[in-house]
Amino acid sequence: MSRATILIADDCSDIRTVMRYLLNDLGFAVVEAADGNEAVRLARQCQPVLILLDLCMPGIDGLEVAARLRADSALEEVPILAMTTYNMSSAIYAALHAGCQQVVTKPFDLLDISRKITALMVPHTMLAPYYA
Repeated sequence: MSRATILIADDCSDIRTVMRYLLNDLGFAVVEAADGNEAVRLARQCQPVLILLDLCMPGIDGLEVAARLRADSALEEVPILAMTTYNMSSAIYAALHAGCQQVVTKPFDLLDISRKITALMVPHTMLAPYYA
């Protein structure tokens, strides 16, 4: 049985390493991108079930990555969890406006980000009876 793939797009190798260990422990396969252009290319190639996206990266930034992914019919529904060092409402608003479902600020708590990842991975159909 193949594992679902999550794309980690962050220019910091330490963050990618920590997230890779966390996601592997949660049962996911991981693909890593170190810049925005690579993130778009790998997302199109591997069709991840979730994208962890740093907003400040070389090449194109995370906001532009999110916009490009939302414009791609094959990726427009893939949940995006934005990661940023900017703990300002304007940065959070910009990420949500670009199409990210959740935003975490760095440094982040691993338990908190694990919960957010899990929440984004719950199929919406499982929640439907509770909102009917």
